[in-house]
Amino acid sequence: MELRQFEYFCTVSSLKSFTKAAQILHVSQPSVTKTIQALESELKVSLFDRSQKHIALTEAGQVFLIHAQKILQDVKAAQIGIERFQNRSGGTIRFGIPPMVESYLFPNLFIKFQAENPDIVIDLRECSDSLTVKESLKSGESDFGIIYLKAGETQEYSLNLLEDEFYLCLPKNHRLVKSEKISFKSLRHEKFILQPAGTFQNFATIERAASAGFSPDILLCTSQLKTIKELVSSGAAVSLLPRFALTPESNFNFLPINPPIKFTVALTWNKFKDLSPLSIHFLNFVGALFEKDNLLAISQKKF
Repeated sequence: MELRQFEYFCTVSSLKSFTKAAQILHVSQPSVTKTIQALESELKVSLFDRSQKHIALTEAGQVFLIHAQKILQDVKAAQIGIERFQNRSGGTIRFGIPPMVESYLFPNLFIKFQAENPDIVIDLRECSDSLTVKESLKSGESDFGIIYLKAGETQEYSLNLLEDEFYLCLPKNHRLVKSEKISFKSLRHEKFILQPAGTFQNFATIERAASAGFSPDILLCTSQLKTIKELVSSGAAVSLLPRFALTPESNFNFLPINPPIKFTVALTWNKFKDLSPLSIHFLNFVGALFEKDNLLAISQKKF
């Protein structure tokens, strides 16, 4: 069967006339007749009752009409989808993101991107840690994701967005609040509030404590940033948070760590997936927003 046959059939069905259908389709009436006859021959049924003055659908024709209309609708939807894909006039970007980044870094990106691209939807999916972000990219659940990398660490198919470091968060009356920088050895007897196992913050804290000769006494693990801040403010424990997540009006003190625990926040994507024009557009936007070079050359890469 050919798409033209479905189009001719549906037009004749609507107008109940081969002649009028030919005029609408800008073809000859014999061409319409031959196309319908070829379709009937292939289906081995009569689609039209031609015995009356005005043609009418047979029962078989009525059944076939339902499917023919759906096929034409699906084809039209596919054409619109491809046009949007090519023109970037619409579409959806699925975005995996870990805790803290969602609250402090993503809103600025989202607001500015939506202002310039109102027809593009960002489907945000909160992930528990960087590993989960990578898994969502591998499975195809996400198109892009944000991950944490150790300072100086590089990863293919990623774009470094910013460099930051963890600060130690202390209650305002803590014995160490007057220190300029905090050595991890001085935290041996503190209770810690960490993010769940698998998160970069959890790993970095345990690793630094081990290098200082102790295992941290973990009071609670939670991904809720508000909970971490409130418990630190109450004096229940100390914690480590990125500098970007801290503001001067916080109800607790925060001090740099010596030596610092630095890290990189990076945008990443699936190396096995060809980037669409929409994805390239998004990468260019993010690169410009974070003052990076234009990434149009990425479109020429084969992953």
